Amino acid sequence: MSPAPNAPLETFVVHILVPEGQDLPAVQDAVALLQSVRGPVEFRAHSWVFPPPSVTGYVLQQDPENPMLRELPSLDTEIFHSKHSSAVWKMKEIDIRHTFNNRHGRTGGRDWYEWMQLDSDPQMAQLAHALRWVAQDFYRSTGASRENSLVVPLLTAPNPLNLFAVPDLFGWGLGFVQANHSVTGLMAAPHLPIAYELLVMPLRRWAFPTLEIFLDHLHVEESVGCMNDLYQHLVEMERKLRSADICATCLERIRSARVPYALLRQTRDGMEGIRSFQLNLSNLLNDFERPHLTLEYALRVDNIGKVIPLAPKELAVYALFSEFPDGLPLSHVPDHLDRLTAWYRRFYTGSGEDPQQIVQVARRLAFNEDDDLSQNVSRLNRRIKNALDQLGDPLPYTIQGPNGGPKGIPAVAEGLVRVVSRPV
Repeated sequence: MSPAPNAPLETFVVHILVPEGQDLPAVQDAVALLQSVRGPVEFRAHSWVFPPPSVTGYVLQQDPENPMLRELPSLDTEIFHSKHSSAVWKMKEIDIRHTFNNRHGRTGGRDWYEWMQLDSDPQMAQLAHALRWVAQDFYRSTGASRENSLVVPLLTAPNPLNLFAVPDLFGWGLGFVQANHSVTGLMAAPHLPIAYELLVMPLRRWAFPTLEIFLDHLHVEESVGCMNDLYQHLVEMERKLRSADICATCLERIRSARVPYALLRQTRDGMEGIRSFQLNLSNLLNDFERPHLTLEYALRVDNIGKVIPLAPKELAVYALFSEFPDGLPLSHVPDHLDRLTAWYRRFYTGSGEDPQQIVQVARRLAFNEDDDLSQNVSRLNRRIKNALDQLGDPLPYTIQGPNGGPKGIPAVAEGLVRVVSRPV
């Protein structure tokens, strides 16, 4: 059941359930991107405990301590299953509309997950049961309104058909995204396709709420750059992200479904933001431009909206060295203990902040006790290199310099690193 046309959109929330204990930087970037787009839909991430197989019969979460225990299906060249792949999988064998309508008396009351249970293999039925269990657990535990919200569990264990994302297609208030799908590993900015699929889920729920309507507007034969393109090749996925468009036919359906303008505007604004990042990504990969970083409460690659995951101590060290374009020897850092302490206080994220503890940590760092400063420089350099390797030469963005001599960040002097809201 799609939301009523007059539902209070200001209360509509997409609840993104992140498996507890899983480190998913691409998801964090995707959520941050979505939260930057103003509109009536809120995107909230929750750390959530997924049920063990003994409860639902299905594994939803990869074991974080044994990440290779359940490997994701590999790709055949550049072909992969997308969010619509289950529909295509059925179309290859039968006329899905004819069979679905005949089996179920064309009631239209069967939802996507019931269809998976009735017409798919046992593993898909187990997956449907597990996802429903998670949705019911969330709604029961939080008291969230099913009518004005959508629950999207992020899977990390592989799903049987290797689906990337499935929207809510019949009112269970439930979709899912395979957060570590192999397609995201092929992209220099893996958060962009995740953000795209999460962004359009509310609009799809409103305007394309049944399997029949959805398939009627699915572009199977040819990708036209529309949100309802069926993409099975990486190049088609990139085309969708670059176009950020809705075709005339799908737009007419959106109008006839009386989708509130505010929802459509938020979706289009978000799509345009993703489009801009994807175009910037192409420019980076083609050496047309260089990465621009902003250091505020995190270190972000402005070109593509990606956060480089640095710990508070690493951020404090990077921020301190950004203030010395000509470099600063490690042995001189104690001379700037007050400044390092101010930076660390800014980035400190612990609960029950203890001012004395912050001073002690900063002092230990400044005086390089047990190689603390050297190790933090090495770690942050490695993380910056990992984040920028595909986007260009990461070396100017790292802290570098001769042993015993001044160490600095060349990109700061080149104007490629911007520091905002410096502590007093």
